[in-house]
Amino acid sequence: MTRPRSTFWLLSLAMGASTVGQSMLATSVPLFAVALGLAPLWVGVLVALPNALPVLLAMTAGRWIDRGGAGRWLAFGTGGMATAPLLLVLVPSAPALALAQLLLGVFQLFAALSSQSFVADLGGGRALERNYATYATLLSAGRLVGPLLAGVAIDAAGFRAAFAVAASVAAFTFSVAWRIRGAVGGPKAEASGAATEGDGEGAAPAAEEDAAVRPSAGVVGRFGAREALANVGVQLAVLSSAGVFVAISVRQAFLPVALTELGYPATTIGALISLGALAAVLVRPLMPVVSRTLGGPARTLVVAMLAVALAVGALGMVTSLAAFALLGVLAGFGTGVGLPLSIVTVASHVDPRHRGTALGLRLSLNRAAQLAMPVAIGAVIGVAGFAVGFGLAGALLAGLALAAGSRVAAFERRSPPA
Repeated sequence: MTRPRSTFWLLSLAMGASTVGQSMLATSVPLFAVALGLAPLWVGVLVALPNALPVLLAMTAGRWIDRGGAGRWLAFGTGGMATAPLLLVLVPSAPALALAQLLLGVFQLFAALSSQSFVADLGGGRALERNYATYATLLSAGRLVGPLLAGVAIDAAGFRAAFAVAASVAAFTFSVAWRIRGAVGGPKAEASGAATEGDGEGAAPAAEEDAAVRPSAGVVGRFGAREALANVGVQLAVLSSAGVFVAISVRQAFLPVALTELGYPATTIGALISLGALAAVLVRPLMPVVSRTLGGPARTLVVAMLAVALAVGALGMVTSLAAFALLGVLAGFGTGVGLPLSIVTVASHVDPRHRGTALGLRLSLNRAAQLAMPVAIGAVIGVAGFAVGFGLAGALLAGLALAAGSRVAAFERRSPPA
């Protein structure tokens, strides 16, 4: 068995590679849909489909991970993710595209929840922000490579080649996940009652027990959505991450379509999308410094949300390459700081024994927003154009930023759990 630090780096490498494949698909799917002649509404539907089943399954998946251990579910999720691009290699068509998106969403749910819980199991002490900054940096590095790689592959050899490369990357991710699957313990109920730090997409306060039996007490408690949402750390994380993920999904879905209409080739489109990921990669190692400078994680989250709101809301009002690049950098700053800090706010304010359940709740609400908004924005774009559609998405995120800002004081008053 590999040592914890070595396992952490292998896990981060695997998930970084996973985001290469995911971001390749995120770039290729809307471009392929446009090539098939689909309208903006249907592009939005296709981009939203990976979120359909996780909305229903996320809480259940989190409990399974709590009880069965993160390692085995990580292997299950990463292995299944390879089926989506492989299907598109074999049957590159609109129905296959829809099915591949559904498959990708289900298996990515397990990969995301288990990898986040895995990091928490490996972390400890005062390393929470450091571990998550490192982990998130490698995720952003994958998003930096993936869109550009997709654009080059599409321009050089077509969509089927891009899907084949994504499938190969997914297979590599699975091979690493299989190697490290036994490096952390099994069900959380077998762990001690002491809190551990890590993942940050945590669970609930100590008084809010899951259905698992606490070893030291021998009593059964319940932990569900109501208990999790009563925690201010979860509230802040849900507001911030749901808003930012909506903005990201709208940007990923319709920026390639808008750039295609402006005549940009796939390689340039991929490079512009990758630029935002580059900004996220560069800012994430500085995340603890940025957080301290802006007054703590909660205040920094609000600033990051406003940055992403501006970056997405203005997309429909520019046409030059330089303007798109500037907005991409701004979006990268907001997501690079905001998403890992939304994890930290939960981890610092909740008990870790129900981590998977709370992770599932957060992801479920994120996916619900990501399911609805691309479809709604696609319909708006089809009727009123890109400027109105992107502007609406930016305004929505700005409103969520204000709501998150109203919870900052409560977050800062409440002490983290012992």
